[in-house]
Amino acid sequence: MADRTELPDCTGIFSGRGSNGRLAKSDLCDLWQKPYRDRADAVATITDLNSAYTARFGEPICLSSGYRTIEEQAALRSQKGGLAAPAGQSNHGWGLAVDLCPEAYAGERGRWLHDVGPVYGWANPDWAHRGGDGPYEPWHWEFVPGVEALADGS
Repeated sequence: MADRTELPDCTGIFSGRGSNGRLAKSDLCDLWQKPYRDRADAVATITDLNSAYTARFGEPICLSSGYRTIEEQAALRSQKGGLAAPAGQSNHGWGLAVDLCPEAYAGERGRWLHDVGPVYGWANPDWAHRGGDGPYEPWHWEFVPGVEALADGS
């Protein structure tokens, strides 16, 4: 779990309340790159991944998105069409996904993330790979334990 000094106001615990795009502020924690936030349990683990990434590459993982409210997801869907999930259906709305800047997911850094990310519970989902069931999104990464718990209904 992340060093508490890196997450001074984050419990690392998700209450289980709320709905997609409507999570309580108390269940969200700031990521290292403002203004992005995600669910507390997801932030605790990705902060550890970011520490390892920073040690390896000398700078933090560059983010371009985190948690999205239902209104933010609806606006993105309106702007991007089929490249964005409908409001209420994105794992961003559960605080379980981040989008990375191109320099973070390409080349050596991308290969490193694909190898090391799963150790911390983070992965670029199969649907987002070339030839997957969804749009090709190498920038989209999800907190796998949280996504699996949603799928299991827990």
